[in-house]
Amino acid sequence: MVGQQSYATTFETGTVTRWIRRVTLIATAVLSAILLASYPLLPDLIPTHFNLAGEADGYGPSWTVFVIGGLLCALICATAWLSTRPQVLNFPVVVTQENSQLIFRESERMMVWVSASLLIAYVGTAISIWGGFGAPAFIAGILGLVLATIVGVKRTLSAA
Repeated sequence: MVGQQSYATTFETGTVTRWIRRVTLIATAVLSAILLASYPLLPDLIPTHFNLAGEADGYGPSWTVFVIGGLLCALICATAWLSTRPQVLNFPVVVTQENSQLIFRESERMMVWVSASLLIAYVGTAISIWGGFGAPAFIAGILGLVLATIVGVKRTLSAA
């Protein structure tokens, strides 16, 4: 936190940002429920790691679905929660009264897109656990995560 003081958020969250956050959280809850409900149907060993071709090259016991699903669900919920409190994030620029709301709004957008990208990776992971080819969704989620972070940081820095 470079010279950051505590400023209240007064900006209005955009409609698209608000809906992406809501849909991401609802979809995460639904996917987690489906994943848990399908647990009895899973084989004893499930894929836990994939090579660059999207082929499973590591397996673990079926209970690892709770670890994998739990971690992804926690990450998605945490980034969505942080998106509602951008003033608690650390910024590599000085946050002033004049630029605080622009910086906070761009940071909120970035965190919402990060959580949405994590959801896409979660979908790919779930498809793979169920025996399907989830690599495209997983890779799209990871690329979305990288893109959301790069664009978000650039826009946040530009707002300063």
